[in-house]
Amino acid sequence: MATATPRKRNGDERRRELCDAAIQVLAEHGSRGLTHGQVDRRAGVPDGTTSYYYRTRTALLRGAGTRVAEIDVANLQSVIDEPLDPLSPFARLAELTMMQADGPGLMLNRARHELLLAAARDPGIAETSQAFAARVFAMANDAIAHLQPGTDDPALLAAQTTAVTTFIAGVFTRFVGGDRTINNAGQLAGLLEAVATAISLQRGFSAEQAE
Repeated sequence: MATATPRKRNGDERRRELCDAAIQVLAEHGSRGLTHGQVDRRAGVPDGTTSYYYRTRTALLRGAGTRVAEIDVANLQSVIDEPLDPLSPFARLAELTMMQADGPGLMLNRARHELLLAAARDPGIAETSQAFAARVFAMANDAIAHLQPGTDDPALLAAQTTAVTTFIAGVFTRFVGGDRTINNAGQLAGLLEAVATAISLQRGFSAEQAE
């Protein structure tokens, strides 16, 4: 009786497997700990496999960045597919952010922070995170527009969106450091709404003072 021949992974599958391992190494050991050998061991593949697919460390970092972006897009789509709650316009954005708090999401969050530091020296890595950042900005913009329908002040909307996304970036960083002061999506949604409202009130107060 003939035995079945193990199915060989194609190149794309192998690269994805290696990049997933690289994300784990980045999350646990930081950018300095990312080596081809470490990824080989984490992925459980023969020595030299990672260097065959990613000849240089820069190529490996870029591959990991591309994989992080793929996962980010999938996470974005999972919350975008949910209907917007008019009573809690920041709910989807808060849910997306809380995905980064623990488990696989925290690992991804830590790896992303390492890649952001590397991106300061490599525009090729920076490009992979731009789409995610732009989509988060757009989601915040949409949420604020739903919070205050009919607003005709684009400068106010831009200021609110910048404040909200800056707050979210800070929450991401706090998760990386182990801070769980913010521990659920409902709490975070309320804080994001408070930030947007505070900017609106501040601009209104400044306008009154100028009159």
